[in-house]
Amino acid sequence: MIIIIPIFLGMVGLGGFGTKFSVYNESWDGLSNLRIALENEGYTGITNGMSSLSVLNRQNSSGVLAIIGPASKYNMIDTISLVTFLARGGSLLVADDYGTGAEIFEPLFNILNTWDEVSELSNLPSLQDLFGFGDENGTGSSPETLLFDMLFMLRGFAFNGSVLMDAESYTTNPAQPLLINFESSNPLTVGINKGIQMEFGTVLSIAIRHPEYIDSGSSQTVQVQQTDWMPLQAISLELFGVEIQDQFLPFLPFYSTKSAWMESDFQSAKRGESLPDADEWGNVMFAPMMTIPIGRGKIVMIGDPDIFINKWIDKTDENDNLIFSLNLFDYLTADLNNTGGSPRSAPVIFDEGHSHQKFYSASVYSIILMKLITEMSMFPLYSPFIPLFLAILAYPLIPKKTRLSPVLWTKYRGEKGRSRFDREIRRIMDTGAYSEAVGLLYRSMLRGLRKVTKQSMATPEEIAEFFLTRDPSLRAKDLLTELIRINAYLEQPKILPEHVFMRYMTFIKGLIDRI
Repeated sequence: MIIIIPIFLGMVGLGGFGTKFSVYNESWDGLSNLRIALENEGYTGITNGMSSLSVLNRQNSSGVLAIIGPASKYNMIDTISLVTFLARGGSLLVADDYGTGAEIFEPLFNILNTWDEVSELSNLPSLQDLFGFGDENGTGSSPETLLFDMLFMLRGFAFNGSVLMDAESYTTNPAQPLLINFESSNPLTVGINKGIQMEFGTVLSIAIRHPEYIDSGSSQTVQVQQTDWMPLQAISLELFGVEIQDQFLPFLPFYSTKSAWMESDFQSAKRGESLPDADEWGNVMFAPMMTIPIGRGKIVMIGDPDIFINKWIDKTDENDNLIFSLNLFDYLTADLNNTGGSPRSAPVIFDEGHSHQKFYSASVYSIILMKLITEMSMFPLYSPFIPLFLAILAYPLIPKKTRLSPVLWTKYRGEKGRSRFDREIRRIMDTGAYSEAVGLLYRSMLRGLRKVTKQSMATPEEIAEFFLTRDPSLRAKDLLTELIRINAYLEQPKILPEHVFMRYMTFIKGLIDRI
């Protein structure tokens, strides 16, 4: 069933629909136009991943993994596969708003947080001691080390979960902000004039570990390390005693206006009736994107997967989403160590194995099958048994070796449940041809004797000797006399009275029962 349904849905024209953010979905919420644009730019390695991220382990060269609008959960195998992929020089794009995009990083941050907690209670070196950049007070940073200092302070990453609203720059609803402020030094902003269109997106939030001074209860204060969540935004710096507002950071390419806020009521945001509340973040320039270089590869986080859908990619006269998308993949592939030569020949894998699937999507059934096969083949305890398991399942489908069989007189093809012998007896009884019936039954008895004794018995004496040996209670004289009479009758058939016919039939039938 899992194999047949995708084929059927593909034949009726639903194969590319039902999978939101699929590169083969031509509907308004698909990414088919993005795929076509990339192919026109010379990208030759575009594929869609239908199972877990363990497929990344089979890549012989570095490439790009695009996670756009994930809906299902990621497990530890996915995280390990992704870390290995990035360590080989791969790049990662995560575009999400209210899905599971941040879950893939949770195990990594759990390890980092646990490491520092253990180092405080033991002699193990801290992450700062291991990597040697920045300091815990955040001082001594230069523009070159600012990103690494922030990474040292980073203790968690998430998509905010509230709707980014912008009352100053939007399309038809403040929940559809148009990003017109950007850091021009970032390569993603090349050629951007109209802005980047978002729709019910969010911003990136990070958990920062920073020093905090608290009152110890005496006249002195004590410095402690505290972790707080905050959305990424433009920062304010104090330079020569003068505060400089809203400074853009090179790794945060795009910003909202200062009239933006984070709306927690999704329904009011959808109706366009929401207003900022006192407890909601606002009056800052939020950053819904972040770029992080890691060796030859890069990591790009975007708080809205709708940036790439056909609905907005097509409207090149209203926004620069297409230009931004091409800039983005050029940035992700620029320094890849690809064996194929050109960076645009690097594999670009769109993860559709974790996307939202509708029941009529052909992909949902293929994903179930591929995930089952992948998970089973990756787990070392039961992967050796998979060939045996598949062989058992396939055995009933193997064509059986057949040979021709003779059609016996006792098998009558055409009337189910009746042999030819029964049919002939019935015909003889109906027509009154009793001699044929006696002969037919007598020959049936001879065949039974031949099968049992493995020899032919033709004379009445031989037949009588067999039955007397089989059943001594029979009277020899009467048995032999009746057999001689029937044999003589069959040699010279004549009209037979019905009572004689019934006596012969009863006699022969009794002998057949004794065989």
